[in-house]
Amino acid sequence: MAGLPEEAPTIGPVREHATRLVDEIERALQEENWQPDKTFDASQYAGSWTLGWVEQRAPARRIHRGYLQPVRIFPIVGRVPKLVLAFLAKIPGWNDYVKREKHPGVGWHYHYLTDPRTRSDALLAWDTRWQRPTWAPNALQPLFGEKHGEGKADVHAKPWLWGDKKKQSMYEVCARDLLKWKIDTFRCASLHADPVWPTTGTVTPMPAIPSGSSLSAGKKKKRT
Repeated sequence: MAGLPEEAPTIGPVREHATRLVDEIERALQEENWQPDKTFDASQYAGSWTLGWVEQRAPARRIHRGYLQPVRIFPIVGRVPKLVLAFLAKIPGWNDYVKREKHPGVGWHYHYLTDPRTRSDALLAWDTRWQRPTWAPNALQPLFGEKHGEGKADVHAKPWLWGDKKKQSMYEVCARDLLKWKIDTFRCASLHADPVWPTTGTVTPMPAIPSGSSLSAGKKKKRT
């Protein structure tokens, strides 16, 4: 079985050119004193946004009655200024290429394929926030499955039909990557994801932000 690629795709020149274009759009909007109209709700566009992405795929891996393909995603423009975002939001279909950034890129995860050329709408991801209990040193890193919303699926997967033999083969194929790659290089499963292997459990929630921290204070400020 082929390992995961060590090198990221070469997107430096494209990234530099695209970032320069975004900066030029921002300057042009500022020079014209352009402002979004009243229909633009800034609260809906909070956080960091990226423009475009490059998907890196590793060779598909055989599992019991199917395949898994490792995938990771790199944004082309890592930060879209709010003024440019407001301008782009007026273009129909703008959110096909501008995305809210939840992670610094999207780490390795696994797309489920029914055959090497047929991509389903299911993906598998590790619970990267999980911590092995001290009382269970042999506990397995949990693997979860969920639907992805990229709109590129050829077929709809039926995870409820996956038996233990299939789930275990998925786990064994993916777990080999943990021997070489640090867990933080993987995409974390979403909170609504269903357990694949072990077959019970839930995704570890994100740590709560202390009420007295500057981050929580900032969030409160945005709601007023």
